[in-house]
Amino acid sequence: ADVPALPRIRQVLRYFGKYAADRGIEVDIKVASDIMIPKVPLSLYGGIVLNLYTNALKAIIAKPDADADGRSILISASEQGGRHRLVVADTGIGIPTSLSERIFDPLFTTTDSQNDPLRSGMGLGLTLVRRAARAFGGSVRVSAPPLGYVTCFEVTFPSGDRK
Repeated sequence: ADVPALPRIRQVLRYFGKYAADRGIEVDIKVASDIMIPKVPLSLYGGIVLNLYTNALKAIIAKPDADADGRSILISASEQGGRHRLVVADTGIGIPTSLSERIFDPLFTTTDSQNDPLRSGMGLGLTLVRRAARAFGGSVRVSAPPLGYVTCFEVTFPSGDRK
């Protein structure tokens, strides 16, 4: 059965909703009600959303000069050309061009925040996101961010029968 993406994404974001609100981080969700989750396990889709969302939160917290107006995350999902497209963009510290390929390497991390509940990452999240996407015929990449955002991850999956 088809599962709408919007309620699932909202459910995942609730885990850190208070964390984001307490830090003045606005989360904008742009997902039409008729967009369905791609034909992958629900837990896998939720895990991908959760990883990219917490990475975005950490990137914003790591930006020392982040003003209250500029702390935002955009999460969108759409169907384009027979593919499901999930986008997570943020106004955080950004990814230096020199590191844009290394971020998918196992055990590579750019986070180091010991005074924060999210703490430093282990460097496995993006590796697992990439493996999971590829296992279901999808992909993940850093793409050009929408206007007003600094970093953008785009995950795509083919449409088809749910596994």
